[in-house]
Amino acid sequence: MLKYVPGFALILAISFPARFVQSQITVNGKEVVSAVAIAIILGIVIRNLIGVPDSCKPGTSFAVKRILRVGIALMGAQLSLGQVLETGAAAVLVVATCIVLAILVVRFISMRMGMSDRLGTLIGVGTSICGVSAIVATAPLIESREEETSLAVATITVFGLVAVLVYPLLGHLWHLSDTFFGTWAGTAVNDTSQVVATGLIYSQKAGEVATVVKLTRNLFMAPVIVGLSWFYLRKRQAEGGAAGEGKRFRLHQAVPLFVLGFVGMAILNSLGAFAPAVRQGIQSVSQFLIVSALAGVGLETHVAAMRKIGLRPFYAGLCAAAFMAVVSFGLITLAGIR
Repeated sequence: MLKYVPGFALILAISFPARFVQSQITVNGKEVVSAVAIAIILGIVIRNLIGVPDSCKPGTSFAVKRILRVGIALMGAQLSLGQVLETGAAAVLVVATCIVLAILVVRFISMRMGMSDRLGTLIGVGTSICGVSAIVATAPLIESREEETSLAVATITVFGLVAVLVYPLLGHLWHLSDTFFGTWAGTAVNDTSQVVATGLIYSQKAGEVATVVKLTRNLFMAPVIVGLSWFYLRKRQAEGGAAGEGKRFRLHQAVPLFVLGFVGMAILNSLGAFAPAVRQGIQSVSQFLIVSALAGVGLETHVAAMRKIGLRPFYAGLCAAAFMAVVSFGLITLAGIR
């Protein structure tokens, strides 16, 4: 156990400042910058400018591989099946359609740009579901490299911040109703904190609608992760050729325990098992564990490897952001949401 202490200490030295900086950057009292992105950036800076002692590596590796999954499982306590009913069938259909189209289209665009299949998938799930949370939950299942995870998080964060500024301006320019704008923001903007900020900048009601739609969108994370896990598992088995022959597909390989934990926590929350104070406590623990784990990702990221990929992830992110904005706007219009 002592071998993990140096790495944990370094991660905590990054996580606490990251959480503090997040709390200081607000719009209308709402945080708009993810502590996860800050932690990753700080980790990358330390790793590449100062260096990480070998004594820290067991702790950072444990955080990336284990602590992250616990944090994601606990995140399910913030979701409820009742949110789907509150959102309405039309909005749920829009959300589901956007998720499927975004993953397929963004992955295709990314691969056409010469990026890896894994990086394209991470940008796709980050754009379509819940930003950073979806990326960090998907990354270990598709065996992405730390550099790919960091680039995907950075790309999603940048365009999410742009959305916080641009969407309200467009909404007022086009005289959108609070319900329409809230549904649009909840469907198309990436990270939950950015969705809430975008909606509240427009109006209080738009913020409430955006929050409910976004939380409903987050519920799709579990089935999407299971689907991607199954797809990449079968793909690895097929690429294994003769070595993969005779290996049987096992359900537990495509449905990791942390995904079951995520679903279980959401079900318990739907049944009212958590008091508000308990749910808030679980949320705080979950957020801190995820920030800490992603600090570990930053500490294991080599900038030299990121340079080889270049600016292509940001071009793909721009395409993804534009695609989600246009397609979700069109689907909301077709669905008759006013």
